[in-house]
Amino acid sequence: MVKDTCGREITLMRLSVTQKCNLNCPYCHKEGEDDKNKGDKEISVSEIKGIMRAASELGIKKVKITGGEPLLRNDIVEIVKEISKIESIKDISMTTNGFFTDKFAYDLKNNGLNRVNIGCDSLSSSILPKNIKNVEKGLKSAADAGLNPLKINMVVLKGINENEISKMTEISKKYNAILQLIELIPTDKIFFDKFFFSLEGIEKEFERKASSVFVRDVNFRKQYFVDGAVVEVVRAHLNRNFCKNCRRIRVTSNGFVKSCLMRNDNLVKINFNSDEEIMKSLLEGINKREIYYG
Repeated sequence: MVKDTCGREITLMRLSVTQKCNLNCPYCHKEGEDDKNKGDKEISVSEIKGIMRAASELGIKKVKITGGEPLLRNDIVEIVKEISKIESIKDISMTTNGFFTDKFAYDLKNNGLNRVNIGCDSLSSSILPKNIKNVEKGLKSAADAGLNPLKINMVVLKGINENEISKMTEISKKYNAILQLIELIPTDKIFFDKFFFSLEGIEKEFERKASSVFVRDVNFRKQYFVDGAVVEVVRAHLNRNFCKNCRRIRVTSNGFVKSCLMRNDNLVKINFNSDEEIMKSLLEGINKREIYYG
C-alpha cells in the first residue's frame, strides 16, 4: 500500500473519463478540471487500462468513474469491462446524473460495475423539469440491476430544495438507496454566497431521530438510520477531518494526475509510454499531496 507524504494510505482512485455533460449545474465542481481544457483529447480505453494496472500495483483497490457525465462516452461499458478484468480492483463505482442510467444499468452491471451514485437534487418538475422521468427510470433500473449500494446524491441549495429533504428521503426508501445530503462547496463565490445551506441543523435532527448511527469511514461520515431510510450527510467544505483523512488520488479526463480536488497548480502529466512510466507518474502525483484545509 502506497502512502503520501502525510502518511495517508491511498486506496481509491477517482477517474474522470470526460468533461462532457448534458447538464450545466452551476455548482458542479467538474472534478476540479479547468473548463479551458474541455477540447482536450480524452484518455482512451487502452490508457485507462494502463492507469488501472499501475494503480492496482500500488495497492489501490477501488475506482470511482466520474465526469462530466461518464455515460456520454460511447465506450463506457468497455471501460468498465476492462477495469473489471484487473483482479485486485475490488470495487468499481460510478457517478452519473441519472438521465441515461436506464439505458446502461444492466450492461454496466453485467460487465463489472458494482454500484452507482445518481445525482438527483429533486424529483419535482418545477425544479428539474427537463426529462425528469428519465432520472426516475434510472433509479429504478439501477436498483433492479443490483447496482448496490445505490446512492442518491442531493446537493442542498438554500431557497431551492432544502424543503425537499423529507421527500427525497422517501424516494431513497422506495429504491432501497442511501440518500447522501451534500453541502455546497465554493466553486463559484457568488453562487456559493447566495445558495449555501448549512446542513448542521439537518444533521442534528437526523441524529435525534435515528434509531442507530454508523460511522462508515476514516472521514467520520455518519449514516443515520431513520424510519427505514439511510441518510448520510457530506460536509466537505472547510472540513479538516474530510481533508486530512482523504485517501483518494485523481486522474483527469485528459490524462493528468491530480493530487487534490481544490488544486490545479501541481498536476502531473501521465507518461503513457509504459506501465512503469505510468506508475512513476502516479507516484509523483501522490507525493505532491498536501492537506488543503490545514
